[in-house]
Amino acid sequence: MSNKTQTSLWRFGRFACSSMASTLVDQLVAWTLFAVLREHFVGADFLRILLASCIARCVSMSVNFFINNKVVFKNGSLELPRRKRESFPRFALLQLSILSLSSLGVWMAHTGFGVAEWQAKPFVDFCLFFLNYNGQRKWVFAERPARQTAVA
Repeated sequence: MSNKTQTSLWRFGRFACSSMASTLVDQLVAWTLFAVLREHFVGADFLRILLASCIARCVSMSVNFFINNKVVFKNGSLELPRRKRESFPRFALLQLSILSLSSLGVWMAHTGFGVAEWQAKPFVDFCLFFLNYNGQRKWVFAERPARQTAVA
């Protein structure tokens, strides 16, 4: 197995562990808020699901960015990783997109198929896992080529 393949497998494994930790945080916060907000959003399931999902995702996003930036996508090569000021806005935009798709998927499963939102959310989020990984690997934390110095 080549060094690059081995590094990629380790990175994917670390990403999976990081995702499980932040998913656990996300699910627990979301499930709690689904129940707490139910009486405040009677007849407005989409708003309740969206608000609970937004709050939960903000909490888990903070956990996930910290772990991914420090552990998952750190780089030992001559390539330079993206700086935080470059990667965090990209991370936030990707997570906003994932959040929107997650909320829409949970709402569709809940209203269209009668699936309880607490059951739909893990399935929908698992389906988005690979999109999230590739977005972070190829866009958020992508390596920048080392700067070439001009030789006069």
